[in-house]
Amino acid sequence: MMSILAYKFVLALLFGAAVGLERESSQPKEGSAGGMRTYSLIALLGSISGVLYVNNLPILATALATVFFAIVIVYYAMGSLTTKDFGMTTEVSILFTFIIGALPMLDIIPLQLVVALFVFLVLILSIKAKTKKLAAGVTGSEIESFTTYAIISLVILPFLPNIGYTLDSMPIVIQIFNNIGINLGQFETLELINPQKLWIVVVLITGIDVFGYILGRIIGNKKSFTVASFIGGFVSSTSATQSLAQRSQHTSAVNYLIGAALLSNMASFLQVFLLAGPLNGKWLISLLPSLVIMVVTAGLLAIYFLKKEEPELHEKEHGIKDFKIFSLESALRFAILITCVNLQFAVLTFLLVNTTNLVSKMVYSYIQGTRKFAIRLALSLLAVSILSFAGLLVA
Repeated sequence: MMSILAYKFVLALLFGAAVGLERESSQPKEGSAGGMRTYSLIALLGSISGVLYVNNLPILATALATVFFAIVIVYYAMGSLTTKDFGMTTEVSILFTFIIGALPMLDIIPLQLVVALFVFLVLILSIKAKTKKLAAGVTGSEIESFTTYAIISLVILPFLPNIGYTLDSMPIVIQIFNNIGINLGQFETLELINPQKLWIVVVLITGIDVFGYILGRIIGNKKSFTVASFIGGFVSSTSATQSLAQRSQHTSAVNYLIGAALLSNMASFLQVFLLAGPLNGKWLISLLPSLVIMVVTAGLLAIYFLKKEEPELHEKEHGIKDFKIFSLESALRFAILITCVNLQFAVLTFLLVNTTNLVSKMVYSYIQGTRKFAIRLALSLLAVSILSFAGLLVA
């Protein structure tokens, strides 16, 4: 327990130090809100507040957070009146660092998502000077795309039922299997589809496209999809890879897309360090050599493809601005495909279990029956088992 707590404290300190380093490098003048030491202490303060809360001291934790937030508000008010500069970037980054420090302790959201939020914060802070250019060139079609994504992620998703529809919710199907002598057993609780989980895949794929497009307007397409895919890999490397594969249809310069996909998968490997470390240190140590090889290999291949020269752009790329920021139809098709693939694996597992059951019947018949009966039954059941796998070809 203590090792897990120490691990989270160190992680929070690293978060704060990284944010402080960015602030210190972007605001070298005196009178700034601090650097690595200041932001490390802020993240540590957030961690302490989180620890107090989970250890049944919510009043003390709330008081600590309230006092800290009040100090930041007073700091902003006095600074704004003195300098006549009403920007809030520094103050918001201070509050965000406090929250980032508290989140690992509270276990409200997965640790990999906390890491993604931290990367996103540092990225936003580092591109402050370029965001003005983005706002100046927004078109009507871009606003329409952003509005559509807001509807997809903020309006539709929350209202979809987070219910897994299983076979036991269809008693007629179970009765049919029982009538033909097949006991589904644990497969009765097999989840066929969950509307909210299915839509989350759509939100992730379209979200990576939107995030990548925004970054593209700020730092260029090549860098944007590299950063967006790396961050997206902490959430879903599969969705990030699908988004990049879809984008490859509109460009002949695919090397940077391959590099971005590799970085996305490398991020998914790094998640294991974050998740397995605090839960099972011994298992992580045994897995460490393989993980290091996977991360290093993916990283080196990503660098190779990102540095590789791209061919001349084809004519279809000259009109790239005419393309939609994201394709809802493609995202839906992929989400349905993922569901179908999962069902295929479930069907395969069922067929393997059923085959095992049939083999056991062959053994019983050989032990308890005559040789003639056992051989003929075994051949018949073997034919049934083999032909059952043929159904996967037409499923």
